[in-house]
Amino acid sequence: ALLHDIGKIGIPDKILSKRGKLTTEEWEAIKSHPKLGANIIGNVPSLVSCLPAVLYHHERWDGTGYPEGLKGETIPLDARILAIADAFAAMISARPYRDALCDEKVIKQLRQGAGKQFAPQLVEVFISLVEAGFPEKVKAGQDQSSEQPSP
Repeated sequence: ALLHDIGKIGIPDKILSKRGKLTTEEWEAIKSHPKLGANIIGNVPSLVSCLPAVLYHHERWDGTGYPEGLKGETIPLDARILAIADAFAAMISARPYRDALCDEKVIKQLRQGAGKQFAPQLVEVFISLVEAGFPEKVKAGQDQSSEQPSP
């Protein structure tokens, strides 16, 4: 999951940090990042198994995503999971064009996207993890591990 947006290194910063609406050309550049990322990690043998998630994490359950317009179960499972996690991370983070959203609003938006943007069953599993405090537990574990000396 850490490399899912690696293709954004090929997108100009002025596009990635733009506050206003993207032009058609800018949007096409953004939509190219999954293929750019797949090309990058495809050259690293130990990362080849991550290719489907990187390439297809912007596909939508209803078939309106990119880069190939895959629909439903034809989207690889790891890409379906990553799509939800990526959307969650984006919504809880401040962006140049909006403030971070609280968990309640994020959960509402995830549910609204179920069956359209996201696999419905996976949305409910993900929400149950959020409601159980899973993201905070992961973050707390990362904070603790960074404080401990390495062996």
